[in-house]
Amino acid sequence: MTDTLARMDDFLGPPSAAELALVRDVDATEMTLRLRGLDLRSDVVEEVAAHWDATRTSPRWSSLLAAMVSFVRRDRGSVDAPLVVWDDLDDHGASGRLLYYYLFALLASELRELHRSCGVPVDVSDATVEALARHGETHRLKWGTTGVDAGWWMVPILRGEILQVRSLKFHRVHLGVGGLAPHPWLDAAAMSQRGEGFRVGDLSVGIHIPARTDLSPGALDATFIRAHEVLSRVWPTSTRRLATCQSWMMDERLVESLGEESNIVGFQRRFELIAPFEDDVATVVDFVFGSKSSDAAALPATSRLQRVIRDALATGGAWHNRTGWLDFD
Repeated sequence: MTDTLARMDDFLGPPSAAELALVRDVDATEMTLRLRGLDLRSDVVEEVAAHWDATRTSPRWSSLLAAMVSFVRRDRGSVDAPLVVWDDLDDHGASGRLLYYYLFALLASELRELHRSCGVPVDVSDATVEALARHGETHRLKWGTTGVDAGWWMVPILRGEILQVRSLKFHRVHLGVGGLAPHPWLDAAAMSQRGEGFRVGDLSVGIHIPARTDLSPGALDATFIRAHEVLSRVWPTSTRRLATCQSWMMDERLVESLGEESNIVGFQRRFELIAPFEDDVATVVDFVFGSKSSDAAALPATSRLQRVIRDALATGGAWHNRTGWLDFD
């Protein structure tokens, strides 16, 4: 964890006086009010608020939090702004474990104002802000404590790069440029052959799958209809634009193992898979089993999906993190 803090310090640099004042001047009463506006459970609000004074009066934590506020504000609206995947700080006390709750609470009103100025509908804005509660619930299911799972995800959300429309998250990104652009992508010859929409630098929409979301055919149909309606207005383009999804759910072996009636298979079938892919055991173990174990035999298997993946990993094979694309516009 110390290494993660050092990397964060090196990347973020010192905060400005204005951001430091923002962090230190918000008292516990104000923080409680901000947290209550984020669709969090009442017990979560109480616990997070109870540790706020210790965080804001700590030179170490107030400085880091203020630097993160600066980082979000500086790069807000930049499609290709850098994005760093930091480890969560759960092992560094309450201030580390709750850091992203505080970051979100400090910047949520600015995010909502950005949404309003860009014409994001209220229901989409509300669903996007609810990502904090969703990641918090994932953390509780994994570890039994209050925290934010994969807290780094809050940064692109707070910068306005990601919107949740019904079942899915949609991310504005340039292919081959943004930190969440699919990788590996097509080679130069394939990009040239396919043309507009497939080239490095072309504007695209990345699709991300929230935990515990509805992937039934009807829900997905409604999601894509609504997403096209919203994003054609909020993120307009006059050129061909793809939607891409890079996920463990795109492993082609799931079709044979789960069958055509599976919602995951139905989701995969909406996309055309590209040939290049990465092997990524850690991601599928984290998402499907809520574990960081590399021992396949020790993984719980209470569902058909878990049994399929556990058995595949137990044979010594890897899991394929593949990318699919579809025409969005």
